[in-house]
Amino acid sequence: MSNSEVWNAYLAKFNAEPKDASQLQAYAKAQDNLPNLSFKDANECYKSNKGKGAASGGAEKKEPESGGGGLFAELNKGGDITKGLKKVTRDMTNKDKTVSGKVGAAPKKKAAAPKKAAAPKKVKPPAIRKQGFRIWVENFVEGVEEIKDAGIKNEVYFVNCKNTGFKISEKVKTVIIDSCQKVQVQVSAVLTSIDMINTKGSTLYVEKQAATINVDKCASPRLVLFQEYLNTKPQIVTSMTSDMNISVPDPKSSDGDFKDTPVPYQFITTIDPDTKALTTVPMSHMG
Repeated sequence: MSNSEVWNAYLAKFNAEPKDASQLQAYAKAQDNLPNLSFKDANECYKSNKGKGAASGGAEKKEPESGGGGLFAELNKGGDITKGLKKVTRDMTNKDKTVSGKVGAAPKKKAAAPKKAAAPKKVKPPAIRKQGFRIWVENFVEGVEEIKDAGIKNEVYFVNCKNTGFKISEKVKTVIIDSCQKVQVQVSAVLTSIDMINTKGSTLYVEKQAATINVDKCASPRLVLFQEYLNTKPQIVTSMTSDMNISVPDPKSSDGDFKDTPVPYQFITTIDPDTKALTTVPMSHMG
């Protein structure tokens, strides 16, 4: 059976041309008495016969009388088509009846309750408060604040602050900067350590003393370290931190300028095949 016969069979079935080759291919696959067409064959058949009606390559398939041809024959009978039909009386219909679960009117949907407007998020007021030896500095969003009444026994804890500058002039025990964004903290001297945690885009200035600076889970932190502090040979520990820079006095500058140096956060690890020892070095970006 040729491809043209598939085309003619489609025309006889639907009395119209297929919209595209895919439709012609799908029709052929669905018919047991027609050959399956590959998309290539269907596409060639579609292009060669589009707009030309029945193809000349094969006999047009004749549909059974119960199909389109039979329908047109019945329509040609005119008024005689209704002869022999059984009359349906009103009581034989479901009109004016309610059949539970079938014909009855659909139950009315309950009107959806109006959505309650979301309660505005409570904004905690900025505050500096003492709790034992800890000084809490929290919820500041602007301005410059100086932390007063702080001494060698106090831990200063900055939390949830944004876009604010802070200055600690006196020597304190510990400084912690936690969950802050774009803050600047200037510290004179710290007895033990300065910790920066979960903080983004913030700058820490250290003038004189801090045994250790710990930076953990931060994004784009910057440490500005003055020469007096560098003379103490400080230790800086970083973990899970990206895009960090350390700024120190530029030895080549006579104007007291500072030079930024990025801290690596990507590393390369190699394994010695004989000793199985691991060696990890920072990744250097050339160019």
